[in-house]
Amino acid sequence: MKPIQTTYKGCHFRSRLEARWAVFFDKLGLIWEYEKEGYELPGGGRYLPDFWLPELDCYFEVKGTSPTDAEKSKALRLSVGAKKLVVLAHGSMSVEELRLGSQHLGEWPAKGFSIELFAGEAHHMWEPKSFGFPLWNWTFETDLPPFLRRVFPEESIPAEDTEARRRLLVELDRKYYFAKYRREHPRYQWGRHQENLSWVQNSSGGYGFAHEPDNGITPVSAAYDAALSARFEFGEGG
Repeated sequence: MKPIQTTYKGCHFRSRLEARWAVFFDKLGLIWEYEKEGYELPGGGRYLPDFWLPELDCYFEVKGTSPTDAEKSKALRLSVGAKKLVVLAHGSMSVEELRLGSQHLGEWPAKGFSIELFAGEAHHMWEPKSFGFPLWNWTFETDLPPFLRRVFPEESIPAEDTEARRRLLVELDRKYYFAKYRREHPRYQWGRHQENLSWVQNSSGGYGFAHEPDNGITPVSAAYDAALSARFEFGEGG
């Protein structure tokens, strides 16, 4: 029996779950393109990602159930080949409210819903478009400078945290790691896997993904509500 195609904003979606994510993006004011283009993957095979989110500079893939190893491999190879963030959202979009006493801490994926991604190189992460990893700041501000000063006493590492200093730290860290292990440091390669993530609103008002929830009620909550309550009658919705 052939399922009825779901149409929203002129796009014919393969599932209502995909259409709900389109509603979610619209509620946040994010531009989205459905099945923009497919790719020949490194190592063989083809991949047609569900969504391209230009403001977040990432691909967003929707799965009804947990992705298989083969599906994760495709997402990994797309991240490596295209040098883009690739997000896998799987499950029912069910979220739960996180609270600390009376304080609302944001929405978090509930049981049966999960977000994971394949991220970029470390030096793309300190001013990310869509995925912030707080430990990078700690790494480049606190952890690496004293260590690399000991390893490379001949190098002059500035005291001030600047873009130039971070790039110097990256260069020296890669040099040290390769000399010791004879391979590239994994933190500076595309395709790093991160899981247990949530949509958040960042300090500048934009949206992305993080390991920590929002600190209060944000438009992300309303976007989930709109997506989950959307009705798609006779193939149309919105």
